Amino acid sequence: MVEFGVFSNRENWKERSWLSHRVGDLFYLSHTAVTIWCAVLWLGPYQWMWWGVVILYSATEILWFFRGRFCILSDLERHFKGIPRPDDPLDQNFVRRLWNLLFRRDISSEKAQVLTRIWGRIGLTVALVRLYSSGVF
Repeated sequence: MVEFGVFSNRENWKERSWLSHRVGDLFYLSHTAVTIWCAVLWLGPYQWMWWGVVILYSATEILWFFRGRFCILSDLERHFKGIPRPDDPLDQNFVRRLWNLLFRRDISSEKAQVLTRIWGRIGLTVALVRLYSSGVF
């Protein structure tokens, strides 16, 4: 089994209700939707897709900057599931968990963070170029 930092050590989890866990699952699903949106919809043919990438990924970078590289959606998921916040942002492991779920391969936390940043910035750049070339700016 792959170790996912604070998500792997269930001994430290606080007791939460069934409803609280389902709310945490909703934050996980919304996090997944935002991640997949930013990862692939810059390839889409419509301006609303590109605007979504620009807005979501820009907001993500800004939040990472002001929150010390901690993701607000991961924090909300952890809060509702009763999982303590890690000391190091690399132990958040959202992209690593998603990568393992989708591809059944493990990558390191460092590689997951680099992949997230590079892929997100490429998507943001392409979306901005496509918006510019379509005459929006």
